[in-house]
Amino acid sequence: MQRTHLYLMKSGWRQLRRFRLRSALVICCAALGVAGSITAVNYASGGQQRVLEQIRRLGTNVVVVSAKQSQTVAGRERTGTIVTTLVEADYVAIRRNLLGPVRASARVSAPLRLKAGFLSKIAPVVGVEPDYFPIKSWELVGGSLFGAADIKRSARVALLGHTVACDLFGDTQPVGEHLFINRVPFKIIGVLAERGEGLDNTNEDGQIFVPLTAAMRRLLNRDYFDSILFEIPDVTNMAQAERGIVDLLSVRHRITRFRSDDFQVQSQRDLIETQLASSERLGFLVRWIGFSALVVAGLGILAIAWIAVRDRTKEIGTRRALGATAPDIFFQFVFEATVLATFGVALGLGLGWWVSRITAEQTGLVFVFDSFNAMLALVMAFVLNLLFASWPALRAARLDPIRALQHE
Repeated sequence: MQRTHLYLMKSGWRQLRRFRLRSALVICCAALGVAGSITAVNYASGGQQRVLEQIRRLGTNVVVVSAKQSQTVAGRERTGTIVTTLVEADYVAIRRNLLGPVRASARVSAPLRLKAGFLSKIAPVVGVEPDYFPIKSWELVGGSLFGAADIKRSARVALLGHTVACDLFGDTQPVGEHLFINRVPFKIIGVLAERGEGLDNTNEDGQIFVPLTAAMRRLLNRDYFDSILFEIPDVTNMAQAERGIVDLLSVRHRITRFRSDDFQVQSQRDLIETQLASSERLGFLVRWIGFSALVVAGLGILAIAWIAVRDRTKEIGTRRALGATAPDIFFQFVFEATVLATFGVALGLGLGWWVSRITAEQTGLVFVFDSFNAMLALVMAFVLNLLFASWPALRAARLDPIRALQHE
């Protein structure tokens, strides 16, 4: 029995070498299926890793009170208007009546023209308070943050996001330089670390930050806020803090059932849950695409193996006439499929790793090689390839020897 199997394996190996093109096509099908599956899974894992990194960076204990872009007039809701009702008195009332001495920062922003030397661009200019950066866990790569004294005197100082610094100053260190924001001169006192996109899909590196009072008085001439950030020390009190803020502002803004809210209260947890749910749905879809790639590759192998059986019909008839049994024919074809599947999944593993790395570099995602899912893809690919190849092998084993010899 062992000699018979050894002979069949040698015979199968000779057939693989004889039909090199066919063997190469089967290996390519298996490799492309595995590589596509691994790349899809790693891409989904990289996207989830980015979301988790954003969550770690932004924290889960932040409540954001925002002006809502709608208001009710004469019983009808009008959208797209600028809400100016989130003011300093609301800010003070929330801190005094509800939250106490927590870290907080009001925020205003608008796209304004920046000019440094001969270069200029339009970028979001954001006015914030000093606590904004600790709340966001945002560090500097050079210079220093502005402080309470700068807020008090509406100092004309600015912090540049990484992208703005590169666009306006290139490789030059901008700390100590001056730039104009809407023709108002500001001194650059620091450059912020690179961050990428936030949970709200805002490019945080493309912003420039100035003291809140400087933005409101010197640049925007306004007395209302776009949003206010509060850091809640105890995460278990998040829901209670949200409800308290909603109740307080509803009373202060005289919100009734005939008048819609002109504010919204949202925690980072809400954004996090939304992002995680979206990421998980994308990951599920991408994994199904990867599985589909394995099935499509398996169907390609089935088609090639089916044609191979038809082309080798006379050979099968000759082998049967010389004493080979149906199990012998089946074993040889399965052995050939096993060898090709092994080469295919091994090549697909290396190709999947390489394509995943290139994809991560091109998309800016973190390179993640999910070894568990990669091994799962390899096992599934191997099993699927054998299953798809077993059908033609079974067909070959069941061929009638006399008809096989008469086949043209």
